[in-house]
Amino acid sequence: MGFVRWVAWRFMLKGTEKGTFSSMTFFAWLAIGVGVGAMSSLLSVMYGFESTLRDRVLTAYPHLMIKPTEGNTLISEYEPWTAKFSQIPGIVRAVPYLESEMIVQSDRRALGAVIWGVPPQEFTAMADKIVEGKKPAKEAKLPQLVMGSELSYRLDADVGSQVRILSPLERGGVMGAVPQSETYEVAGLYKSGHYDFDEQYLFLDLNDAQFLFKKGNAISGWHLWATTPEEGQALQSTIQAMVPSTWVVQSWTEFNSALFYSLKLEQYSMFAILSFAILIAVMNIVITLMMHANHKRKNIGILRALGAPPSQIRNIFVWQGAFLGGVGLVIGALLTVAILGYLRYFSAFQLPAFYYDRSIPVEIRPMSLVLIYGVAIVLIFIATLYPAYKASKLDPIEAIRE
Repeated sequence: MGFVRWVAWRFMLKGTEKGTFSSMTFFAWLAIGVGVGAMSSLLSVMYGFESTLRDRVLTAYPHLMIKPTEGNTLISEYEPWTAKFSQIPGIVRAVPYLESEMIVQSDRRALGAVIWGVPPQEFTAMADKIVEGKKPAKEAKLPQLVMGSELSYRLDADVGSQVRILSPLERGGVMGAVPQSETYEVAGLYKSGHYDFDEQYLFLDLNDAQFLFKKGNAISGWHLWATTPEEGQALQSTIQAMVPSTWVVQSWTEFNSALFYSLKLEQYSMFAILSFAILIAVMNIVITLMMHANHKRKNIGILRALGAPPSQIRNIFVWQGAFLGGVGLVIGALLTVAILGYLRYFSAFQLPAFYYDRSIPVEIRPMSLVLIYGVAIVLIFIATLYPAYKASKLDPIEAIRE
């Protein structure tokens, strides 16, 4: 086998009829390297975007959400359930919330927003996301709220500004039916990093929200945080079995299911498309081996005349294809390291402050690289079979006569 590999290596480096280096060999290396490097780099970038988006979604939204099904809008006497959820192993926070969509009006404009009423201690938990101002204070003259930073920008309402919250539901008054409304002071601005969330949501003290919505001592459901997002997803079925059948438990993957599904579909699509690039590179190996077999007819004839069996000739070209693919895979690995290193450390963009992303996120998943290189190795091996078979069937008498 040492002799076979030595001959295969020489055939690869001196693939022309005159015994010089063939440009087809170089392009075969380059085709494999570019195909594998492009696929590895692109999928790593897509995984980076997926992880970044997931982190931002989980910063804004809880790991699990418990709420009534359709037709059951509110939950009363929720304190015992809150304590029960807090005692579940793996759950680190259980927060009751009250949700409603209302109109928020500043001095300049009015916009629709989603209001979450949460207990006062929850504002302490989100303190690291309050980029301006502070959490609501009970001693303030007006009830205070925390507003999403993008919603604040659109309303032109800064910390200390007063806003009115108007309910689409109406109630009777001295002058007839008038909108239900209350005035609040903006205590702080919240920035989760999830643009849509920061543009739509604001937070009230749970008691203030219950007073504003006229819901008494009731809530819309619970937000639960687990030690990890994966553990929260694993606890979904366990918690669903604990609660009444009129409640539903949703995991973080269901809040933005369409978004995460589209990302997965895009990853599969890119993998399939770039697989054709690797397939074309493998076809280049077939062409290169066929040309080498044609150029080395005399050498093959001499080897056969010296007693080399067809199986040994076949192994020579199988090993030559393996060397072609191996060098190409090494080039692909070096390209992957270079591209991802550049994207990771040198791709920061000079963008205005309101852009959330200023660099391209990268996440290397070893299993995806194993899959890419595994598929490439299998295709390269298959590509060597036909040229090796054709070379082994060469008639040594005709080859020597030529």
